[in-house]
Amino acid sequence: MHPVLFHIFNFPIHSYGFMLALSFLFGILLASSRAKKTGLDPNVIADIGFWLILAAIIGARAYYVVLHFDEFQGDLMSIVSPFRNGQVGIGGLVMYGGFIGALVVSIIYFRVRKLPFLPYADAVAPAFGLGVMLTRVGCFLNGCCYGAPTTHYGVSFPISSAAGLYQQEMHATGLYPSQLFESVGGFFMVLTVLLIGRRKPFNGFLFYLAGLMYTVIRFLVDFSRFYDAQTERIGGLSHNQVICIIFFIVFAVLILRGLLFKPHAPDASSVSNPTMDTTGSTPG
Repeated sequence: MHPVLFHIFNFPIHSYGFMLALSFLFGILLASSRAKKTGLDPNVIADIGFWLILAAIIGARAYYVVLHFDEFQGDLMSIVSPFRNGQVGIGGLVMYGGFIGALVVSIIYFRVRKLPFLPYADAVAPAFGLGVMLTRVGCFLNGCCYGAPTTHYGVSFPISSAAGLYQQEMHATGLYPSQLFESVGGFFMVLTVLLIGRRKPFNGFLFYLAGLMYTVIRFLVDFSRFYDAQTERIGGLSHNQVICIIFFIVFAVLILRGLLFKPHAPDASSVSNPTMDTTGSTPG
């Protein structure tokens, strides 16, 4: 485990922040390349990239704050301040909050620009899996988002990490490497979406498929994750598993609707034209 990968002069480069930055960088590059190959305007991906990064971070932070608001009582500035406990960075992000934030901003952006959302969403789809794969490696290196105690397939974390403190508190020989489980799932998301590639039956299919796959991956991985029973569980499920069920139904219905009704897929020339009529191009 390496929470700090290296230093630039005296400034520490933290593993989670570094992997998060890589996921955004490589994700934008991958999505831009795929957009160009399918006749879309890669500049659109570059233009929206900044807003997606901002929306994802704000959404992920907001979700965490809602779940753990008691941590910030008496110090509300710590919600947005990057300086805490002598370190630089904002700790406490929830991936589903980032996904929701990025999705909302994306839909608004494409409506304002009068561009079709779904063809570009398909181009971005494998980048979603890439982000999951890279950021969860960052979580593992940082010792956050850790698993429950186990005597099988467990990893022992140093006491300097949150995972290590929890492991010591539970007197556990090891914790499930839930971060790596999800990272492997992200890899299969990327591989699956890229293999299907141009064979998509309708616009939006790759985006819906990536979303559907993530709900299944996250739902299963969360059985190995540690969650506080009082603040992070609803009945026998984690709060993320409940959201997984909701999104699974939504994405499954959208895929079935697309397969049954086969919506018309506009050609590349019409997609790249900002003035085109976008009726029927946004998700239902």
